[in-house]
Amino acid sequence: MISRTLILTLLLGLTSLTASAQVLAINGVDRDGYGGVYEINGPGFDGGNYWWMCIEPNGSTSAGGGQGFLADSLNFLEGWDQMNTQRLDFFTGNPSYYTTSIPTQVKVMQYVLDTYLPWNTLAGASGRFTEQPTASASYGNDDTFYNAFFVVQNFLAETYGKPTKTDFTNLSDYVFAEGNAAGNPTSIAARQALFQTIKTDVQSQTSLFFDSYSVQHGYMIANTLFSESDPDNWQDALIIYNLAPVPEPSGALMIACAGLVVMLRRFRKLGKTR
Repeated sequence: MISRTLILTLLLGLTSLTASAQVLAINGVDRDGYGGVYEINGPGFDGGNYWWMCIEPNGSTSAGGGQGFLADSLNFLEGWDQMNTQRLDFFTGNPSYYTTSIPTQVKVMQYVLDTYLPWNTLAGASGRFTEQPTASASYGNDDTFYNAFFVVQNFLAETYGKPTKTDFTNLSDYVFAEGNAAGNPTSIAARQALFQTIKTDVQSQTSLFFDSYSVQHGYMIANTLFSESDPDNWQDALIIYNLAPVPEPSGALMIACAGLVVMLRRFRKLGKTR
């Protein structure tokens, strides 16, 4: 039988290869329930402001002005199973999804982010969109940036709720949400049209297109891994990070890590029954 020490050693070794996790100090600037702006300090972040969007739509709280928390910095692929312990348990209990649904979903979302939040017109000199007005009272306005930002957030939130999805040729299960545009018919119409454009575009692409897609820009996840009901489980947020893409681990390494987690849990269960 593999010893617990060996399992832990292997797990830690693979984790060091796959995880870019560094501790980030996050302070709220302004936000609503769908996204906003954080001041972020930590490796790779300079204490400036960064736009973030909600990708864990399960009631977890985010930080507003005067609030803050510590989070791990993960790249998109690493963070997609890590948002809460219930989600992690689901994926480690079904490890095949580490080489099927997770890579496919992340590729699709990266494409949507790259294509529908255009860096050449919206990111500005900062390279992270901070030239855009940050006051949350304006988030529902019919504005090119707000419309694009919150429609993409809507798409990512829909993807969060479909952990096993691999077929993106049919997005009839993706539902437009008025969100912070509620009460503004002009903004709602513009966002609904953009949401449909994204769905039509994604549905028209082949699986080969997404398999070979190379992300154009950098997106990180600010992660707090606790139970959904734990007050320390802050909203996991997708951070619009920088112009350059963030390196990601291979699917093989991800599935190996997932397998070792399962082995460790089985070992612990066996130990308890003795």
